[in-house]
Amino acid sequence: MDSLVAEGSRAGAEAQASAPGICAVGRLKLAQFRNYETLDLETTSSPVVLVGPNGAGKTNILEAISFLAPGKGLRSAAVNEPQRMGSDACWAVFAQVGDLEIGT
Repeated sequence: MDSLVAEGSRAGAEAQASAPGICAVGRLKLAQFRNYETLDLETTSSPVVLVGPNGAGKTNILEAISFLAPGKGLRSAAVNEPQRMGSDACWAVFAQVGDLEIGT
């Protein structure tokens, strides 16, 4: 979505680099997920702030990440619910977390 912006802060990156055990999503890719046909978002270890108007897809990004953890995700959605409206293709979520690659 063109209206969605991800921002990180340098001070946050320095604080996070010194904190032990921090786990950060370095890359997030979505396909046919909610209002995203595709998304390829790369981040640094800095904190990320999602900014955009209502309906831009901020919560959809959080929900996508939640599907990579055990459980039913942020909204407890049925498995076919996150599929992009009007799409016949299956939805997919991929994340790179450190050296790990996770997908569903």
